[in-house]
Amino acid sequence: MALEAVEAGDVRFRRTAIGEDAYVSREKIQRQAPTIWPETVQRLVAEGLLHQDTSENLYRPGQLLSLTPQGEAALRDARATTTRVSAALGRSTTPASSGALARSAAAPVARTPATSSRSR
Repeated sequence: MALEAVEAGDVRFRRTAIGEDAYVSREKIQRQAPTIWPETVQRLVAEGLLHQDTSENLYRPGQLLSLTPQGEAALRDARATTTRVSAALGRSTTPASSGALARSAAAPVARTPATSSRSR
């Protein structure tokens, strides 16, 4: 999700002036956009998936993040995997109201009488 947000644009890594706390800001906030944690950004930069523009000030305006070629490839692979999994799940699910599943759900459950065969 962090890679998708960076792909959408204008994601910046910043620090607060008081306390030096790191945070990630987005100018274009997508609807229901997930939070991107600074630790996630640092890990993705270390893995070579994101580029952090260190020529910009860390406080204002913040360091712009962009995808590296490896990050673009990882995002493409993730999307392809998601598409394949969704397609496979779509083919493998059957409606609950058809076939044997519906008949077995409608059948009463046989109950056995309770016995006191437990020993102490």
